[in-house]
Amino acid sequence: MKLEPNADKALQISALAHDIDRAIHKILEKDLKDYSKINEYNQEHAKRSAKIISDILKKYQYDTKIINKVEFLVKNHEQGVDKESNILMDADSLAYFEYNIPTYLKINGPERTKQKIKFMYDRMSNKAKKLVNNIKYNDQIFELVKDIIS
Repeated sequence: MKLEPNADKALQISALAHDIDRAIHKILEKDLKDYSKINEYNQEHAKRSAKIISDILKKYQYDTKIINKVEFLVKNHEQGVDKESNILMDADSLAYFEYNIPTYLKINGPERTKQKIKFMYDRMSNKAKKLVNNIKYNDQIFELVKDIIS
């Protein structure tokens, strides 16, 4: 809602559910041995999440237009292909910066975390980057983030 206060129901559902496969399948990035394959990994993750959320929406008889839009947005949230999927990609990156860096660091270590910070920051819009610059971090996280985004 920070990025798009007038987000419709489909975009809001997509923002909440875009990473749902990680909760269900417990597939984590730490299992990706070669970080250069991050884009392929992300595409599979996005497809799995899109299928899971669209199946849930069908089960609860959501409108077909909403289901199709949510499926499209979630499927494209890792690379962004239009205005709304770009907003979702920004939201995904912001969530990483706001909430996920400490856990990611603990699981993957500092070098991999720096790669992830760079990946997430580089794909963000200028609007989202400004929001990242206002996030308060502990000293260790601040140093990692500062090294990459400065």
